[in-house]
Amino acid sequence: MPNPEWKATWEAHASAFDRVRAVVLAAADPQPAGWIADHANVAESTARDHLDRLSDMGVVRRIDGPDSQRFGPDPGYVRFREVRELTSDHERGELSEFVVNLKESITELRESYDADTPDELRAAAADPNVSADDAREMQRAAVDWEHYRYRLSLLEDAISHYDEYTTSATPA
Repeated sequence: MPNPEWKATWEAHASAFDRVRAVVLAAADPQPAGWIADHANVAESTARDHLDRLSDMGVVRRIDGPDSQRFGPDPGYVRFREVRELTSDHERGELSEFVVNLKESITELRESYDADTPDELRAAAADPNVSADDAREMQRAAVDWEHYRYRLSLLEDAISHYDEYTTSATPA
């Protein structure tokens, strides 16, 4: 089976290490080395070598299961990368405005559904008197609410460490 044109271009312009890193960081769930190798178009042994290195670097988390190891993005690495991107791309005032917007969105959900947490909203969606359409909408709102809380925690971290993350090191 011939490679699609994009895959050939990717192989020509990205190292095996970069392809393995890209695949494992993009995976929705932790995956076995063979799956990552297939998607990165490298040998499984090559993928394992690179995954071990990425694990040692703190970029990838290795999860030992009963049948195999799985690999996925390290949550600490992903979090720091997102905070770093926020501080690189936005001024402190913009970050503060994002905080206000997220807090308003959370307040709207809290008031719209008369719930104090996403878990309360999920419990309300499970009520037998709630229609399937309403339950689905409530589940989506709970996911949005959790996402807003996560983004809010990133923004709070970015603001509290803004100077530390944006000040260039000066030579001694």
